[in-house]
Amino acid sequence: MKIVDSQKISRFVILSIYMHILGLCSATKVISIGLIDDDKVLIGQTFDDLHAEKIVYYLKEAGIKPKQIEGIAVADGPGSYSGLRGGLAAAKSMAQTLQVPLVGVPTLEAIAYNRIKQDGKVAAFLAARWDEYNFALFEVTAGTLKRLTEDRVAKMTEIKDQGVVCESGHPYGVSVAKLGWLKLQAGQSDDPLNLVPKYSHQPNIREFKV
Repeated sequence: MKIVDSQKISRFVILSIYMHILGLCSATKVISIGLIDDDKVLIGQTFDDLHAEKIVYYLKEAGIKPKQIEGIAVADGPGSYSGLRGGLAAAKSMAQTLQVPLVGVPTLEAIAYNRIKQDGKVAAFLAARWDEYNFALFEVTAGTLKRLTEDRVAKMTEIKDQGVVCESGHPYGVSVAKLGWLKLQAGQSDDPLNLVPKYSHQPNIREFKV
């Protein structure tokens, strides 16, 4: 059950802890979506490109109608320039169409969440540009993820010098959905009009003279 302020979608009240949350991540070359109902995973899929038809297809396969979605979470960076823009555009459009809350989830937080069942410190990292990486330190304790540092850019040698487990790979839609669920339960949301991608570098755009 949800209550959405008709004047501003980002202001809402959550009355139930059992929510269908759709998670979307397009920060890397692997696109991923996830749908959860509390702790139950209903959808967890990856594919190469982002199309609304695929999201609708997997919702139908799970027996879920779009109107049953009660919140949308999306990876908001760092990550691929075009990927983040496409993912946020899709998430914003869906949130506004369905009149449900939207929340941005840091990409590195979603990567660190891949190790949520293993206690200890973890350095989540993602390739940035050339020999640089986006990374942040987190700590997992009894299924709870705690951020220890802000996102920053560093060389791989510096990341390894942290002396903790390193986690790369892809941030998954299920992880984004679960982190989004936690943020929504804490009363956090984002205004679709103001949520923008968080980049560590400016896009690498080359100008060609004719």
